[in-house]
Amino acid sequence: PMVKVLIVLKGLALFLLISGVLFGLQWQLAENGVIALDYKIHVLMFVVTLISLLTILIVFATGKKDVIGFIFLGFVVFKFFAMGYVAVFQKEFRLHIVPYFILYWIYLAVEVVFVLKMVKKQD
Repeated sequence: PMVKVLIVLKGLALFLLISGVLFGLQWQLAENGVIALDYKIHVLMFVVTLISLLTILIVFATGKKDVIGFIFLGFVVFKFFAMGYVAVFQKEFRLHIVPYFILYWIYLAVEVVFVLKMVKKQD
């Protein structure tokens, strides 16, 4: 139905808006000399979260709502190991570990809010 498509599009637009604000904040911090973070790591977090949210939103729209929690759990574990991999092999990540983990937790919080809204809407 059209209602589910609108929910999916609204959720995707909101995520892109939040991500744009985060990228803008990262750019402002670098411009003002506060801290310069590598955009590649931020883009990795963004892309993995985007894929996760798209998967969850598509599953919601198709009506197979029973598996949303499992998909979310799988992506959380995947993102955790992806960040561990980046932490081991990217010197930049180790130099600024706190800001990157703050970014990780922000994206995770956004994902949690989306999943909770999807679970509430499925009833």
